[in-house]
Amino acid sequence: MKTLACILMLMIVLSLVTACGGTSTPADLSANRVHTVGAFFSPTAITIKKGTTIIFIDDANNGALHILVIGQYAQQTTEQGAPDFGGYSGTRIDAGDTWTTPPWNIAGTFHVTCTVHPAMNLTVTVTG
Repeated sequence: MKTLACILMLMIVLSLVTACGGTSTPADLSANRVHTVGAFFSPTAITIKKGTTIIFIDDANNGALHILVIGQYAQQTTEQGAPDFGGYSGTRIDAGDTWTTPPWNIAGTFHVTCTVHPAMNLTVTVTG
């Protein structure tokens, strides 16, 4: 009987800790995710805090190859303060792959594009 009471008390305490922000919710975890849907990003704009990474997720059902670089309209450009996307060759993401960027450590507005799909354009706003 004491064991059952202890287990019940532990469950109540864990419920209260979780309700008070002791763990992350799924919404918190998905806030910095960008999906590649065919030849488009979803969403097409994202706002993150300095020091945050972005997780790019390729939907396995589209079968497309993506090469991500800093820039717009399939053109790699230099945007001062943007993290490294693999230098001149960019970062390759195949169907079903995920890739996490280095931290975005400078506040500002940046752009990500796919050199294979000119319509894939993501605006990244980094706040302080």
